[in-house]
This record gives sequence, structure tokens and C-alpha cells, in this order.
Amino acid sequence: MPQVTRGTSATLWTLGESAREDCVLLAHALPKDIAPTVYTSPDPKAAETAAVVALRLGLQTTRDARLSEVDRPPVWDEDYRSMVLALEADPKGDVIVSNHGIVLSLYAASITAIDLREFWRQLTFPDAWRLDLETKTLERLYEGGLPPE
Repeated sequence: MPQVTRGTSATLWTLGESAREDCVLLAHALPKDIAPTVYTSPDPKAAETAAVVALRLGLQTTRDARLSEVDRPPVWDEDYRSMVLALEADPKGDVIVSNHGIVLSLYAASITAIDLREFWRQLTFPDAWRLDLETKTLERLYEGGLPPE
């Protein structure tokens, strides 16, 4: 879970202390030889998640602006879940990407036969999925404790 700072853009939020601990649990749950690099959004909460996972697994991190969170209102919206649900909906080997639930949901729905809204509703903080581009299937590798708000 990010440290929510009302009145500040979500793209500037960082992880809360318990979220950093959750990222350690996430890192230990991932296969040790999953990938050499963790690709991450430049947004602080995603970059911090990537840094913890990379440190625990001995990986490199690479920031990529294409993984940034989708544009959304600059201030907190108490009805964020409803707002998200109103949205319409080729590397070799495994890669790790630390990004955002909306981005992940939209990408996964473009590749697989998932229900976009239901997939997004079931995401947790943190969460890890393996998306197999050949079989177009998703496998949950780790499920954290809190759903997105």
C-alpha cells in the first residue's frame, strides 16, 4: 500500500513502512531464477517495490516511463474504485515488471481472456502474476493482503 498523501498526485506517493515489509515477503515468494532485471515504472511506489525485490533476489532494476501509472485526477478521489471500473478496457523468457494495477490489468486483458474489471478488483498490494505470452494465461505467484482502493 502506498503512503497516501491527500492533495498530492498519486504519481508522487511512496510506500508505507508495512508495504516495504510486504515487498520483502513478495521477493521471497518469487522463483529465485525468474529474471535478471526488474523493470519498473519511475513512480516512487513502483520503483521502491522493484528496488526491494531486486535487492532480495540480486537483480538489476531498469526504470521505463512506459510503465507509468495511467493519467488520473491530480487529487484523491474518494470514489477511486468506481472511477477505475469505469475505464474501458515480445521479450524472451521471464521478466519482472513493477508497475500499477490499472496498467497491469489493461495489459493482461489485451493478451488473455480475463474479465478486466474482475481481475483488477482482485489485485492486492503487493501482487505478483506470471503472464505467459505463448499460452496467453495468467498464474498468480503471490497475493498480498490489501486490495486497491
